[in-house]
Amino acid sequence: MAFVLKKSTSVSWPVAVKKASNGGKFEEHKFTALFKEIGRKRFDELIEAGDEALTDEILVGWEKVQDEAGVDFPFNEANKKELLDDFTVMKAVIEAYGKLITGGTEKN
Repeated sequence: MAFVLKKSTSVSWPVAVKKASNGGKFEEHKFTALFKEIGRKRFDELIEAGDEALTDEILVGWEKVQDEAGVDFPFNEANKKELLDDFTVMKAVIEAYGKLITGGTEKN
């Protein structure tokens, strides 16, 4: 199969968030992010601008995110800002995107 260069694509990719719990342990929570693939030059610009600029551009949707009541937490700009205000989520999103662009795989 030939490689087809696409100008704009998005990819569903797993994100694993490790949240601290009592007793010095962590609980892993997963959701699926919809990531916008960007070019190398744009990536470098966003890295220079900081984590918030990067995640604001690359995270364009999600699945399997719920609020504390167990209700689906829909994707929109306000909810994205709320979700990414959590340090552990921000870190997990950046790590997952890093795996996506470097060919890394998600461990089961």
